[in-house]
Amino acid sequence: MIIVRLNEKKENPILNGHPWIFSGSIDTVTGTPEEEPLCRVLNSKGHFVCQGMYNPLSNISVRVLSLEKTPLTREFLQARIQRAINLRKKIIPETTTCFRLINSEGDLLPGLVVDIYDNVLVMQFLCPGMEKFKNEIVHIFHSLYPQAIIHERSDVKSRKAEGLFPQSGPLYGKLSGGDIVTTETGVSFVVDVLTGDRTGFYLDQRGNRCRLQSFTPGKDVLDLFSYTGAFSLYALKAQARSVVTVDASAPVQAIMNKNIELNSMKRSSWKHVHDDAFRFLAQESSRYDVIVCDPPPFSKGHEEYTKINTLAIEHLKPGGFLFTFAQNTPQFNSPDLLKALNRASRASGRTARIIEPLFQSPDFAILPSHPQGTHLLGFIVYVD
Repeated sequence: MIIVRLNEKKENPILNGHPWIFSGSIDTVTGTPEEEPLCRVLNSKGHFVCQGMYNPLSNISVRVLSLEKTPLTREFLQARIQRAINLRKKIIPETTTCFRLINSEGDLLPGLVVDIYDNVLVMQFLCPGMEKFKNEIVHIFHSLYPQAIIHERSDVKSRKAEGLFPQSGPLYGKLSGGDIVTTETGVSFVVDVLTGDRTGFYLDQRGNRCRLQSFTPGKDVLDLFSYTGAFSLYALKAQARSVVTVDASAPVQAIMNKNIELNSMKRSSWKHVHDDAFRFLAQESSRYDVIVCDPPPFSKGHEEYTKINTLAIEHLKPGGFLFTFAQNTPQFNSPDLLKALNRASRASGRTARIIEPLFQSPDFAILPSHPQGTHLLGFIVYVD
């Protein structure tokens, strides 16, 4: 096993629960990480601190697995996986058959993501250590869900920083096609688990979609960056007067149409616009009671978040509500989104008030010691 020795006092964050050790905290490393990623971490005096997975190619050099000298075996993994599943049994409603089973560090399994869509499990292995455990993890999940198809979607950019190539394909059984039908709080969705965003669906927005419903009965709703129209479907289910969805991707339009048909929604109340959201808002003159703005991460975070929220506020009727979201990154966080909203309200000449924060769904659990596990930011904004 690799032995990682830390610089003086660098063990304190780990003992306080943080699951990462950065490269700058390490003094020496002995062993061959190319052959075995598991490691023991010692403090500067040579005393045991934790066990984890070492990666010399990543700035996150060690992902912590245990603060004890427990053998890191299949039984260890199975116990952690079972704990995560037990939590989901307590928090996921019976009307939902798609959710996150394993949320990496939030479930004390750093580098592992597992989403379930009815009888399909979609996995992501995001670091070499979890890649090493892949066969054991697949066997564990097959024993727990013997009827499930298991598919890998480790085709994310973050693997490059870990020295890994993108990987995608069947792990157990085989999908006959990419589209499967699943249910979220009683609403049915077609999900493309083969090529769709993330593992096919934005599962982290479930709670926010439910929250939207109390704002939309009898209202005119605009859903920006709509992807496959999940927010729109919730608004239509809540008897919105009209819903306009805007997305620049042509392939998702076909899935939107399938979702409308699947839920027997009134097409007369729904309109899809295939367009860039910025361009649509610049040309559109209509105003709405409720606007959902859930953009992808922007390269020019502060500037672009200010611009899109300014345009959205300008298209709200007086007394309207804006559900606005952002991806939490080292470069853009919750205070930054508040600043963008302040600039947007001033630029539009409107008074905006935050009435409620929005967060990722509870199955996307995070450790209180690991704020980096928060990836979704949002607010409900009331605009005069």
